[in-house]
Amino acid sequence: MRKSLLVLLSLSMSYCLMAQEPAKQQEAGLTFYNLNGFGLTYRTGTEQSLWRFNTLAISGGNTDNSTSSAVNKQTNASVTIKVGKEYREKLVDKLELRYGADVSLGYRHSKLEVETTSTNYYRSINRTAFEPGVNMVIGLNYMINENLVIGAELLPAFNYSLGTTKEKETNVNNGNEVKTDNSGYNYGLSNGSALLSIAFRF
Repeated sequence: MRKSLLVLLSLSMSYCLMAQEPAKQQEAGLTFYNLNGFGLTYRTGTEQSLWRFNTLAISGGNTDNSTSSAVNKQTNASVTIKVGKEYREKLVDKLELRYGADVSLGYRHSKLEVETTSTNYYRSINRTAFEPGVNMVIGLNYMINENLVIGAELLPAFNYSLGTTKEKETNVNNGNEVKTDNSGYNYGLSNGSALLSIAFRF
């Protein structure tokens, strides 16, 4: 009898503890910025506090304007990964305030090749940069229904850029490749710092 009471008490305490835990919430969806950049988002946590995992600015391009006597190629690619924490407060029915912060790491690469066979001219420029940074999160959520959420965020940020530029030209430095180290930083809030999202909540 005593053992049965202990088991029953243990089960009751476990149930009470589980009942007190905040309800889990997950969201997954798409993000858009600058009208030509997009990414993926995943958020997990509770209704009031979620971890954020974003891939942003996924973009790339490849242009080839080559002819029989000339080569003109240009490629570029970029991606930014962000991890952070956001908190939410209900303002009115279906509208939430969002605030928090992210840390980020961006990668950018571009290459330009120009060659003219008639004059034996060749030039290439190869740029690579890594951009760590931090940003604040200030935004709103609108719940279309219990599963579909539209969000808008402003992301004032500070980013540091560290990279290299490799240039090679037949008429400069005897055609040898020249490598330059580049660094710099930027901060503030611009149109490019606005982010729109549409997410499915489950």
